Amino acid sequence: MASASTQPEVQIPQQPVSSVSRAHRWTDLGLVLLVAFAISILGSIFRAFHPGPLNYSNGRLVLGMVDEAIPLVLLFVLLKRQGRSLQDLGFSFRWTDVLKALGLTVAGFIAMFIGFVAIRFLYYSFTLHSFIDSGPRNNFSATSVWMILPFMVLNGFHEEIIVRGYLMTEWIELRGSAQMAGIISLAVQTSYHLYYGVFGALMVGCGLSVFAIYYAKSRRLMPVILAHIFWDLITVFSRLHSGS
Repeated sequence: MASASTQPEVQIPQQPVSSVSRAHRWTDLGLVLLVAFAISILGSIFRAFHPGPLNYSNGRLVLGMVDEAIPLVLLFVLLKRQGRSLQDLGFSFRWTDVLKALGLTVAGFIAMFIGFVAIRFLYYSFTLHSFIDSGPRNNFSATSVWMILPFMVLNGFHEEIIVRGYLMTEWIELRGSAQMAGIISLAVQTSYHLYYGVFGALMVGCGLSVFAIYYAKSRRLMPVILAHIFWDLITVFSRLHSGS
C-alpha cells in the first residue's frame, strides 16, 4: 500500500479570474454614453438655438421610458460580461438613504439658487442687462400623473446610474481623479439640459454638483438616485400646481 507521501498530488483547477483591460472598459463606457445620451445632447443643442415649447404627452413619456430603459439594460449586460455588477458602482439600499436623499435635494435647490444669483450677477456685469432667458420649461399638463411618476422614477435611475455611478466610477478607477470625474459627469448632464438655454443648463448643473460631490466622497449611489427623483417630482408638480 502506497503511503500518503508517495501519492500523486491532485491539482485542483482554479476558476478563471475576470480580467478586463482598460481599453475594453473605456470602449464599454463610450458605448453606453453614446446610446444613452447622444440623441438627447444633439436635440438639446438644437433646442438651445431654436427654442420651442416642450409639451409632453402620455405617448411621449412611454417612448421616453423605453429610451431610458435600453441603455440601462445595455449597462447591465456589459457589467456582467466584465464580471461586475451595480454593487461595484455603489448601488445598495439603506433606510438612512431616504434622509440623506432629502438633505441632498434641499442642498441641490440651494446650490441652484446660489448658481442663479451668481450667473445673473456675472451676466449683468458683462452685458448690463438683468434679463436671463432660462429657456422653455417642460410642460406636463397634458399627461397623466400615473405616467409622470414612473417616468420620473426611471429618469432618476437612468441619469444617476449611468452619469454618476458608471461614468464617475470608471474615471476614478482608470484615471484616479475624483475631481475630474465629477466635472466630466456634470459636463455631460449639463449638455443634455441645454434645451433650458445656456444659463438654465448652468443653473441645473449647479444643483447637480451637490450630487456629484456627495458621490465622489461616499461612492454610494442610492441617495443621489432618490434625491434626483425627489428633485424632479418637486419641480414638475410645483409647476403643475402653479399652472406654469
